[in-house]
Amino acid sequence: MNNHLIDILILTHNHKKFIANCLDTILDQKTNFIFKILILDDFSNDGTNDILEKYKYNHKDKIELYYNETNQGVIKSVKYLATKLKSKYITFLDGDDYWCYNNKLQEQIDFLENNPDYAGCFHDALIKQENSGDDEYLKKTQNQWKTYSQFNKYSSDFMPWALIQRNIIPTASLVFRNINLTTFLDSYRAKEFSLSWALHLEIIKNSKFKYFNQTWSVYRDHPEGYSKKHRLTDFKFNNISILENLLKDPAWNYYKADIYRSICNEYRMILKSTCKTIDSFKEYKKLLKQYSKYLKLAQKEDLKQLKNDYYYVRHNRMVE
Repeated sequence: MNNHLIDILILTHNHKKFIANCLDTILDQKTNFIFKILILDDFSNDGTNDILEKYKYNHKDKIELYYNETNQGVIKSVKYLATKLKSKYITFLDGDDYWCYNNKLQEQIDFLENNPDYAGCFHDALIKQENSGDDEYLKKTQNQWKTYSQFNKYSSDFMPWALIQRNIIPTASLVFRNINLTTFLDSYRAKEFSLSWALHLEIIKNSKFKYFNQTWSVYRDHPEGYSKKHRLTDFKFNNISILENLLKDPAWNYYKADIYRSICNEYRMILKSTCKTIDSFKEYKKLLKQYSKYLKLAQKEDLKQLKNDYYYVRHNRMVE
């Protein structure tokens, strides 16, 4: 019989240096409820497995451990873990991140238990630099920031339009109500670059998140991180694909103006990026044309949205 309240999902790949710290901060949580830790190792070859087996042996009542026989990547790995979910609430961590407050889970679960109109709740996160001094790596880090809130705009009631505008929620910070992740992942057609953001958009639609202005988790910024192995423009094109898919979902109809504005922001960053300025002018003009198209759509939908605001936004108490 299922008697735990939350599933803690961990994806790990070659995190030998970090995984013990990650698990220790979970096991140190002080809660009045039972939690399960579901770990999927995506074919590590650096000794991560030995550490995981040790933790599994010492904490059989809390840890479920799974292995991919070949490297499957993020999407297939999350799909597999989604089939194992049995709890009321869910939270994700990457194996190189960790929590830094041992009442984190209790406070977040208490809030959600007492506030059923929120789909989830999250908090700020510290950024810990693990750089090696390599210039190319440093160009891809957030080395000028100490916390996520320094480059994202959060409010106590965090609404869907704020997430559309790429205010990023730290993955290890969000606790959310169990939804049908399998259905979402089966229909997901973009690449895995911004999967966490796409998932957060799915969770928050028709709802909102609570934000706690506290740094209760730590994101490690290091050369082996997934985002450091791809160009910024790869992420931007994928973000556009995610946003365009939102336009097909009736749940996002009211937010079309916000979606178009966000698409414009992504195109503008691509056009301003170094790798795009050295493309052929013909290719550059194609991107300019797309940018121009979405600018016009954003203006049109913005006017339409404002006409509807009096009835929709005020009725739902969703004023910016």
